[in-house]
Amino acid sequence: MTTAAVFIKDTLGLLQIISPVQPVKDADMQTGIRFLNRFMTRTEANGIATGWAPVVNASDEISLPEEAELGVMYNLAMVLAPQYGVTPLPEVGAGASMFLKDLIRDQAVATPIRPILAVPNPYESDAHSGGLTLGGILG
Repeated sequence: MTTAAVFIKDTLGLLQIISPVQPVKDADMQTGIRFLNRFMTRTEANGIATGWAPVVNASDEISLPEEAELGVMYNLAMVLAPQYGVTPLPEVGAGASMFLKDLIRDQAVATPIRPILAVPNPYESDAHSGGLTLGGILG
């Protein structure tokens, strides 16, 4: 699994804030971790369940499935860009959009919407059916 330190360093690299060989300053690491937790809390609230557990330290492993890492990383870069006063490269914006669609698709495949076959009928009080019909009000 990927540590928060590696994840944040790669994200800042996407924004060209640091080079791949440059260490991340502690203040930048804390900013990255804070925004990663905020972004993932919002993502989970939006219905994209990844099993996220908040990160506290740079040495913590991030609780993302490997196939979700790029989607989160590119989108986190877009969220962090205003903090650093930078404009992300067009490739980062395009990647963020593409990878977000992938995350949404993956969620839809993992938890498909199932049709409702029995709905409450407010006009029916039959104790045997419990107020449920197979066709709704008209059925």
